[in-house]
Amino acid sequence: MSYLAFALKYRPRNFDEVIGQEHIVGALRNAILKERVHHAYLFSGPRGVGKTSLARIFAKSINCFKGPTPVPCEKCISCTEITQAKALDVIEIDGASNRGIDEIRTLRENVKLSATYSRYKIYIVDEVHMLTQEAFNALLKTLEEPPTHVKFIFATTHPHKVLPTILSRCQKFQFNLIPLEKIVDKLEKIVKAEKIKITQELLYTIGRAAGGSIRDAESLLDQLVPVILEEGSIEDIFSFLGVIEETSLNELLRYLVDRDLPACIDFIDKISKSGKDLGIFLNAFIEHLRNLLLAKVSPKTFDGLGDISPQGKDFISSLTKKITISDILSVLDSLIEAKNISQRLVSVRIPLELALVKFLHDKKTEPGLKKERKEPGKNTIENNEPVKEKNHEDIDFNFDLDDSEPQENNPDQDKEKDIQKIQEIDSSVNTPADNNLLAALEAKWKDIIKYLQQTRAALASHFSFARPLFSQGSVITVAFSPKDLFHKEIVENSKNLKLIESVISKFMSKNIGVKFIVDDSVVGSLGNSSNSAGKDKKEGKEAKKVNVEDDSFLNDLLDTFDARFHSEDE
Repeated sequence: MSYLAFALKYRPRNFDEVIGQEHIVGALRNAILKERVHHAYLFSGPRGVGKTSLARIFAKSINCFKGPTPVPCEKCISCTEITQAKALDVIEIDGASNRGIDEIRTLRENVKLSATYSRYKIYIVDEVHMLTQEAFNALLKTLEEPPTHVKFIFATTHPHKVLPTILSRCQKFQFNLIPLEKIVDKLEKIVKAEKIKITQELLYTIGRAAGGSIRDAESLLDQLVPVILEEGSIEDIFSFLGVIEETSLNELLRYLVDRDLPACIDFIDKISKSGKDLGIFLNAFIEHLRNLLLAKVSPKTFDGLGDISPQGKDFISSLTKKITISDILSVLDSLIEAKNISQRLVSVRIPLELALVKFLHDKKTEPGLKKERKEPGKNTIENNEPVKEKNHEDIDFNFDLDDSEPQENNPDQDKEKDIQKIQEIDSSVNTPADNNLLAALEAKWKDIIKYLQQTRAALASHFSFARPLFSQGSVITVAFSPKDLFHKEIVENSKNLKLIESVISKFMSKNIGVKFIVDDSVVGSLGNSSNSAGKDKKEGKEAKKVNVEDDSFLNDLLDTFDARFHSEDE
């Protein structure tokens, strides 16, 4: 007996065997039971998700000698011949190779002929969008006044290319991509029937590589069987598939969370030398980090994901306590930037390595920049060089609504300011508060929030949950409520903190350092505070409509698409 490919051998033969399209199966079953079968249907959706298979099953159901019935007998001549693709009254046409007006004219002539032995003559036209304009026009008249014994089922991956006049005369059904878990369930049934030993991890990898197409998954499994039977290594199998295995993504994720920079760089080197596409790996790792973020902020949503194996979910969940939301957003920001840079450099490795170094390097202190406790009356760093005081007038704040990062003219001044700020914050820890700046800051607090809303609305939505608590020298201590730790983590991001300090310095006309703490006395956001009772309704709406996202990440997206927030009045 000749070999039969898995995609054909295990093709669904009845409604119960169709996976992932329950909404369509239910509608077609009801149409049969209530005798409301339309004369023309359009099945649209991605490739390999069951459009043609379901068309055959539907044809079998309405032509079964014991029907019409949603459960065909599989024994009558109509059922058996449709299953074998030999039925005289079920005509399958490839729209790509029979796209001209002559072929459609022939179809129109044949439509007039009665079915040979079946209830209906059924035309299944695959890739119907490939028909020419003239062919569509020739088909239109038949669809307007079809004979009672004729049914049409059109299948396409591009419904937008089908003429509106054709679409308006069809009942339309949109097919979905198949969830990963359902693909794996189907593959498990196949390997069990074929008596093939294969790990569940590999089945999940095949499912992910198929991208939601059950036919592609069955074909990949079919191609892998010779490698599996020859007991090839797992690396050979993944190389054959051209995909990134989940264990590799987990390995780099663990190094990243553990802040092991050398291990991260060695891992990238190993991936590169193995011949894997670093571009594909970078995309897969960004998605993996997104899964870690979901596990951190919404465990319920994470548990419902269907594109991760159960073992992978357990591993990611175990890492959530070792990393903050701010850090996840920061590394995601860096990797997305690396992806954009790689397109200009035509190289992925260098931007990827730089992104990892940048993220992990920021978590450590440079040997030459170690800070020490400042003694009273001194303002020095470890190398005993004096730190100059800078006036606010020396700073050139350049806030642009499309790119609201504060800019300074002199990089050396920026470095000097950062060192001074570290010392001042460090000194304030052990020095009683003098609150010399507190009253002035509280008076300008609403204006500061409003300014941030105009320049970086996402950051303003997080910062509005904070309150100035006390001041010591030129350092302001700002507090969050214990239930607002998420917002505190976002604003503490080094990039966001620098922006906030610059804005406050601008309003206070002097260099200001900011320290964030948690305090039980803080209640709610700015809109709920007694200090903001007069805040107008429009500002409140602007603050609430911003999604809870990292400021830099969100604004990078806005910059990429040259977009901005619009108020409800615009």
